[in-house]
Amino acid sequence: MLITTADAKQHLRLGAAYPDGQVLPYLGAAELLAIKFLNRRVYADDVSLQAAIAAVPAALITAGTTYAAAVIAADAITDPVASAASRDYADAVYREAQTAARQTRAGIVVNDLIKAGILLILGHLFENREDVVAAVTVEQLPMGSKHLLTPHRVDLGF
Repeated sequence: MLITTADAKQHLRLGAAYPDGQVLPYLGAAELLAIKFLNRRVYADDVSLQAAIAAVPAALITAGTTYAAAVIAADAITDPVASAASRDYADAVYREAQTAARQTRAGIVVNDLIKAGILLILGHLFENREDVVAAVTVEQLPMGSKHLLTPHRVDLGF
């Protein structure tokens, strides 16, 4: 977690006795949503970032080896439709590994803008826990979470 449960509860103006289990799913979702929007990995500290970047080459080698084996296995399938489907799956898995590597190499240590964006998303998720809102006027804030997160967003075209 990039934000502690205590900090999340403080942001939500909840007492310390409020059950963590009712906050954690929203906090996890808020962090994941912010990271997905940023299109890069976010780390709690520089040591974690550097360790993840150092692991990228080995992860790509493993993905490449797995991909090569999957292509050989796909080519051994006699049914052309099944063979093509197997190859497509291998391609998709390899592309996912490349995307993960790119997002890791573009990784960033969490900063105050990212934390504020996560907390804004958390507040929205926690406050609006239903699919519908009745008899309430809702308006998006002009300086919301996207405004805070956009300066650190990468690969906007992907």
